[in-house]
Amino acid sequence: MGWKILTMSLVLVMALSFTACGEELPSAQEIVDGATQALDDIRAYEFEMDMTMDMAGEAEGETFEMTMGIVSSGALDLDNRQMRMNSAMNVALPGEDEMEMAIEAYLIDNMGYALIDVPGTDPTWEKEEVSEADWEEVIEVLSLARPQVELLESAEVEVIGSERVGGIDCYVLRVTPDMAQLWETVMQQATLGFGGELGWPELTEELLDEAFYSFSVKQWIAKDTYFLTKVEIDMAIELTAEAMGVEEGEVSIDSAMTMLAYNYNQPVSIELPPEAEEAIEY
Repeated sequence: MGWKILTMSLVLVMALSFTACGEELPSAQEIVDGATQALDDIRAYEFEMDMTMDMAGEAEGETFEMTMGIVSSGALDLDNRQMRMNSAMNVALPGEDEMEMAIEAYLIDNMGYALIDVPGTDPTWEKEEVSEADWEEVIEVLSLARPQVELLESAEVEVIGSERVGGIDCYVLRVTPDMAQLWETVMQQATLGFGGELGWPELTEELLDEAFYSFSVKQWIAKDTYFLTKVEIDMAIELTAEAMGVEEGEVSIDSAMTMLAYNYNQPVSIELPPEAEEAIEY
């Protein structure tokens, strides 16, 4: 009896596996079109993002090394014009103390609140009235799905299977975008718009023509809604002396980013901390 049960179980497992492997997946273009059209259906969501970057190299006889990590989370409610965002960044340099910076921000009732904690300053809650232009800028920075879907529209896209992410059935895509556009998207999203102020390098097409690079991009798109659910991006870049415009040297950059987006169009909790209610205007 035991052998019969075991045999039947194995047959059932094989049958289920065959069914899963035999799933008929839509074409890449169908998924890209669905994800593009779904952008206008997004009214609210929450997100988490994690990025690491290692830089090392030598230029004009000087060596340097840096390790950076960024962790962010937040929520955006378009209908109620509300937002919350937390971001923490740490930078480690050999022989120096680790530098940490944190940003906590809210937008409620057309008023923006921010607490920025950087070395050498006394963190203080500040507030400022948010104009229509400011609100549009917030949407541009925190609309994380749109830049990722825009990558799909101009990239080579391959459907490589299906997986569940956070209980959501998703199509899995392998994406091969333009490298300059990919770098710009990653820097914009990982730093939540503060990349320019932090001095991140701009990788132009001309610079990349002289560099060696590789990357891997995967996206998970929900089967029922076509909402972007997960992104994984790995990049490796080697900048030669010619690319940097110096006589000798090279720089290597290795980065990895993971982003999750969830609770689409669900009520989100955005409450101002009590201490922020005493914020000073700036």
